[in-house]
Amino acid sequence: MGALPGWFSILFDRLNWGCTTSPWFVDLADEKKVLQRGRQIVIDLWPFIRELPVNIAAVRNAVPKHMTAACNLLGRLSDDERQYQQLFIQQFQLAELTFEQLETYPVNPRTQKLCEKMSEMCQKRTFADGVHAIVVAELVATMYARSSLPLYESYMEKHVIGKKYSKEEVDAGLEWLRLHAKTHTRHAIWMKRMLTDIEDESGNEMPEGAAEILDRFLEVWECPSEPNISELCHIS
Repeated sequence: MGALPGWFSILFDRLNWGCTTSPWFVDLADEKKVLQRGRQIVIDLWPFIRELPVNIAAVRNAVPKHMTAACNLLGRLSDDERQYQQLFIQQFQLAELTFEQLETYPVNPRTQKLCEKMSEMCQKRTFADGVHAIVVAELVATMYARSSLPLYESYMEKHVIGKKYSKEEVDAGLEWLRLHAKTHTRHAIWMKRMLTDIEDESGNEMPEGAAEILDRFLEVWECPSEPNISELCHIS
């Protein structure tokens, strides 16, 4: 099956750094700010989530058919029935948002940059660029879910369940986070095989598709400014 690429150590280091420096997680740990921050996170992520199935489907359709692991994983993630997207939408009630409101809000400029870069990598570049972009997006979602879910659950248990919303309503609102916080063994196997099949020659250097999307996500997370990984990867 093969091991994970060497550049994954850079990716995980950067994601861990992001979790420790992003004001998202500081605010989510503060009971006075958790609801306001959670609401803003939903607003900021929705444009990306809304476009994600189309982007993944574009890469799925471009991947050679002999790459069965990639076809299997991207087929599952492309969410043709919008089941994953509907789980995200279930958060709207807890955030006191309606679908109509979210469709009229101006897009955060950081999110706009992320959406534009994701669309470029998935729809205008090579399928390998798209694969790397999707892999990073999935791991970012996992890291965000695992870091934020305990904070949301603690707050909801103490202040929301039985007071403002029922346990069933809260469970529905947290289902997207719980899904992404889980370990999905089959997905992990497919991902490793998919990356092996690409036969990327970057070694320990993060591929452009991965570096660009990681940088854009860290900007959405409002992390401190540092030299972008995508810029460092092009320093000769």
